[in-house]
Amino acid sequence: MSTAVLPSTTEAPASDASNPSHAVNAAGTHPRGVVRWGYFLILNAISGVIAVALFIGIFYADGIDPYMRGTYDWLLSHPGVTSFLAFSPLTASLLVGWGYAQRARKRKAAAARAAATREAEGLVAAPPASAG
Repeated sequence: MSTAVLPSTTEAPASDASNPSHAVNAAGTHPRGVVRWGYFLILNAISGVIAVALFIGIFYADGIDPYMRGTYDWLLSHPGVTSFLAFSPLTASLLVGWGYAQRARKRKAAAARAAATREAEGLVAAPPASAG
């Protein structure tokens, strides 16, 4: 066993033009789409397997018929729930529209207050009344 001590280099290696940390390909020489096509094919294969599994699962899902029959009967006996489920997208869109309308009203009121404040301070003259 050798007990020789090797000198340690604590300096960072000098970076010069002869030892680049990256390679730049000339225009038109970069390999085109090999990795991209590989991922495309792999992801399409995965999605195809999932689609086939869903199709087979639904096509041969006779075992869940009693549960589906129970759900169907329950929905038929509760028309209010069925109506709520049918109108929930409409309700959601109306709620979003109401929220946007509230925001527009608040913005308009804030602009009117700011204009009134500027007018009261004499910074801006009142807009001329329309003749008509």
